[in-house]
Amino acid sequence: MNFETLFPDNRASGETTLRQCQLVMLRMLKVFDHLCTRHNIEYFLIGGTLLGAIRHKGFIPWDDDLDVGMTREAYEKFLRLAVAELPNDIFFQNTQTDKYYKHGVNVDARLRDKFSSYRHLTRPSEPWHQGLQVDIFVHDRAFVKNDYGTVIINKIANKVLGGRKRAQILNAISRWSPLDMVYNSNYMQEWVQAGQGTYITNQELSKLIRWPFEDMNALIPADYHTYLSRQFGNYMQLPPEEKRVSNHNVIADPFTPCQHPEVLTWPKSIQTPAATG
Repeated sequence: MNFETLFPDNRASGETTLRQCQLVMLRMLKVFDHLCTRHNIEYFLIGGTLLGAIRHKGFIPWDDDLDVGMTREAYEKFLRLAVAELPNDIFFQNTQTDKYYKHGVNVDARLRDKFSSYRHLTRPSEPWHQGLQVDIFVHDRAFVKNDYGTVIINKIANKVLGGRKRAQILNAISRWSPLDMVYNSNYMQEWVQAGQGTYITNQELSKLIRWPFEDMNALIPADYHTYLSRQFGNYMQLPPEEKRVSNHNVIADPFTPCQHPEVLTWPKSIQTPAATG
């Protein structure tokens, strides 16, 4: 597949640094969506990315990340069939492909752009790949409708289990628990996160639809209203102007690669150094 022709990299056309970063992530989403469609693999936008799709038909204007969810079965299928077909400029990151990527991190896997980087403002950067990313949250149907229960399961699982064994235990919970299980991911691991309502019910995932996201159509839960209302309340209302900022405490650079073996150098002749913001 000629991804340069299918999805050309147009980061340099962004008028601000933030927009350039969004264009990088958007291209990775297009590649991801293309491969998932090719192999009949389902995914779904989640969190602020889903909120942006519904409220803005694309990125939340001040957002600097992109989040997708997959069920465990879909993720395993993606590993088998799609990862090997990713273009050379996208690095698939998990604990198997990046030796520095620690088990127990909040995000199971990421697509990383090899030309770019994040620099953390509040802590030293980790040694793992730090290119601009699409976060892939793997959802297991092994949690109760309670964030505190999710935190407990994740804390125990991440301390005593490896990744594959963790998946096996969660699968056993979903098969044998008499309780009504919901889907959730590795994201919620601290008590301070409780109350965010990040779980997704079987009904909410029972039907996925295509929805406009920037200049593409991405997959979202048909019952997005229930999910977004639980997580954000009145999600169509814009926050106060002073809160319309990124909360990730990073500086994103769409043209400078990170310090990692899996990087590439962007041609300086077509950068847009005047971009700001």
